[in-house]
Amino acid sequence: MRSVSFFLWGLAPLLASAQLTGRVGPLKSAAEKAAYKTCNVLDYGAVADLSTDIGEPLLDAFEDCNGGGLVYVPEGEYALSTWVLFDKGKSWALQLDGVIYRNGTDGGNMITFEHTSDFEMFSSNGKGAIQALGYEFRNAGESTNTRIMRLQKVSSFAVHDIILVDSPAFHMSLDTVSDGEVYNVVVRGGNSGGLDGIDVWGENVWVHDVEVTNKDECVTVKNPSHNLLIENVYCNWSGGCAIGSIASGTNITDIIYRNVYTRSSNQMFMIKSNGGDGYVRNLALENFIGHGNAYSLDIDSAWSNIDTADGDGVEFSNITVSNWKGTEEDGAQRGPIKILCPDENPCYDITIKDFAMWTETGDSQTYFCQSAYGDGHCLQDGDDLKEYTTTLTATSAPSGYAAPTMKEDLSEAMALNTSIAIPTIPASFYPGVMPYSRIASGSAAVVTPSSSVASPSVSATPSSSFVAWSSSVRASSSSRPVSSPSFTKVSPSSSWIRTTGTPTTTASTDALPTIPGQKRPSPDTEVIGKCGFAPPSNQGGHHHVHHHTAPHRH
Repeated sequence: MRSVSFFLWGLAPLLASAQLTGRVGPLKSAAEKAAYKTCNVLDYGAVADLSTDIGEPLLDAFEDCNGGGLVYVPEGEYALSTWVLFDKGKSWALQLDGVIYRNGTDGGNMITFEHTSDFEMFSSNGKGAIQALGYEFRNAGESTNTRIMRLQKVSSFAVHDIILVDSPAFHMSLDTVSDGEVYNVVVRGGNSGGLDGIDVWGENVWVHDVEVTNKDECVTVKNPSHNLLIENVYCNWSGGCAIGSIASGTNITDIIYRNVYTRSSNQMFMIKSNGGDGYVRNLALENFIGHGNAYSLDIDSAWSNIDTADGDGVEFSNITVSNWKGTEEDGAQRGPIKILCPDENPCYDITIKDFAMWTETGDSQTYFCQSAYGDGHCLQDGDDLKEYTTTLTATSAPSGYAAPTMKEDLSEAMALNTSIAIPTIPASFYPGVMPYSRIASGSAAVVTPSSSVASPSVSATPSSSFVAWSSSVRASSSSRPVSSPSFTKVSPSSSWIRTTGTPTTTASTDALPTIPGQKRPSPDTEVIGKCGFAPPSNQGGHHHVHHHTAPHRH
């Protein structure tokens, strides 16, 4: 057996702070599953005619391919009249290359994956979509809790290269999940509350390279959650990213949001609670860009949209906010920093640095802090935690607040009473940063329209910070399957090596874009693929879990 390696240049320093605790993604590739068995829904009675219900064919195909195979939905337009529950799935994949349109009127989740492990849902062409036509309910004056997709108690999974459009309620819920990855996903919803984009609660989950349009949650962490890495997020006329709402029994730790671009949204980031107990600890909010948002940084422990829960308030500690820039809508009315902590349970160990936001309206902005301790702007220093309130007013713009925009920025919100067009997946989700995985384009389809099995191939995709891999099919000229690698630590400092056995794929680096300041593999480097992403353990980064002795409270 021959082993090959691919050095991930510059990977170790970034992953050292990533907070993930192990590999994420399916244990076997979609190609392996397709080679084992492929179940084309057309062979089970599905018809791409926008009228025949695809619900039963999906379940029948799942029954035959569960336990090692791949369910294939070819290109075309399908109707879903009866909701689908994929229960107790193990080692299977769903390749959605067509578009599924809601045709039923039931409440609940249109598609649910439950008690499932080693699972992947994806499109190979980047055009797989679910169109829920939520505007039809609104035009009829009907209230519904119909939601598009829910993953519940799912482990070792990936969802990628799909588009979710116009849900009557939530779009994607990741409920009590672990070791998962969501990427190259677009959510396009109406301009109203209650149309959440991506809600996640669980452990060891990587959400990256996603775009959300709605007027509620963009990518939001729910309770309980641990070791989540959320990055390269494009909140394009959305509600904005958040934690919450949270109340009693809150247990959220080790969360990183990085590279978040927010346009015309409710906030850039918010923590929302009202009373309650428990804690949010070890939170990093890095590299945020905002334009035209109502709020920027908003920690609100008296959020009036929820009832007050019993308790002295959730404890917020060890929060770092760094490298924020851009503009807010009206800095005098809603300043760029609002940190409202419980008087009975003040926040502590909060750090705000490299924060440069300025108002789009008027010539002043405010910073508001209540019972919040740490370093930066209106925060108070010290370990003797007492209640206080401080408002600071700035009348000149900070240096360095100017920030780039995205060419896909929407000029207006999505309508609520007309059909929302299915968008395309953008080339980037944060200014100047490439996605970790190339957007699917159909050149590396696991299954072709004739249901024959095509092996995947792999190519390296440098981002602006490091080269990484994910659990999807990759596009390149090679057609040989790639075995699943593992990470092997080669030094405690700067380099990590990935090894695997044969067979291997050699990919040319000639077509790889060159990013200033970043090394790329030499032409004679053998590039290998994987299913699942395995970061090394945390070391050396400034976002390690810190153990603090709680300051004295009055």
